[in-house]
Amino acid sequence: MSLLRWALAAMVALILGVAAAGAWAWSQLAPVGGGEAQVYLLRSGTPFGQVIADLKARDLIRNPDMIKLYAKLRGWQTRLQFGYYRLSPEMSADLILERLVSGKTEKIPYTIPEGYRIDRASAQLDKYSLSRETYEALATQPDEQLRRDFPFTAKLPSLEGYLFPDTYYLSGSERELIYAQLRRFQELVLPLWQNRPASHTLSLNDTLKLASVVELEGLLDRELPVIAGVFLERMRIGMKLESDPTVEYAMKRHQGNKNLTLKDIAIDSPYNSYRYPGLPPTPIGSPGLAAIKAVLYPQKTPYLFFVAKGDGSHAFSRTYPEHLNAIRRIYGRN
Repeated sequence: MSLLRWALAAMVALILGVAAAGAWAWSQLAPVGGGEAQVYLLRSGTPFGQVIADLKARDLIRNPDMIKLYAKLRGWQTRLQFGYYRLSPEMSADLILERLVSGKTEKIPYTIPEGYRIDRASAQLDKYSLSRETYEALATQPDEQLRRDFPFTAKLPSLEGYLFPDTYYLSGSERELIYAQLRRFQELVLPLWQNRPASHTLSLNDTLKLASVVELEGLLDRELPVIAGVFLERMRIGMKLESDPTVEYAMKRHQGNKNLTLKDIAIDSPYNSYRYPGLPPTPIGSPGLAAIKAVLYPQKTPYLFFVAKGDGSHAFSRTYPEHLNAIRRIYGRN
């Protein structure tokens, strides 16, 4: 073979080799396929290598090493934007990386219902790649930065009762969720408190304690002022609150429709309002505006007792014998 022919053959082989290598490299960026879209949380400060490892673990990319090289060539490894992203195995690796660089994040709604205590509010956070433990630690032991940012929390042992229940959009930070709840409390509850009636003698903290009990006792907004009136009257005459939700809080569980037993209400806890008079040591959940307003503007009532009818409403009674008759009438038992 002449030198020219050899050179041409070598060049063709090189071109074919480069083309084959390029085709293989490009194939490593192709969609993995075969799966459903999923939400991925890119946390602030996450190293690029960890992001690639996460994407591989979720079966969203094929070849981590090739994708790292590709991102480096594009200058993307230092431009990732944190937040939630909706990614799919049907997306190519370059499209996934482009989305992570673009900052086109998803808004993830997270609803915390009225009456939820801290541990119930955090129960679903793991579904969104957030840490229950981190949320609960900051909520139960607020740090100095949080106390400076929200002065009304300065002397609180925990934030129980102050984390306003509502629907929030997660940003990928447990602290930001708590801050959003406190900002909502600041916007909605503090103005109510500042304009409270002169006849209201409870402190803000005691108001929230009672409102949290009222919230968990009543299902119908129209009954909340009556329930608040019952408890305030009990407090006025030195009668125990005897509220089931305080026992449930002491037991660290939510009973739902299950009635408490005599053993349950005998539990020795300062939260057990069957054993100890007055309000619980802290709120037992986060009351909504209706319950807070009910405590600030209670209905003056002659009632001292109430029992659930089973349809969300209650039967109210003036005396204990009347109360027993109501129980017999509703439940057919003594």
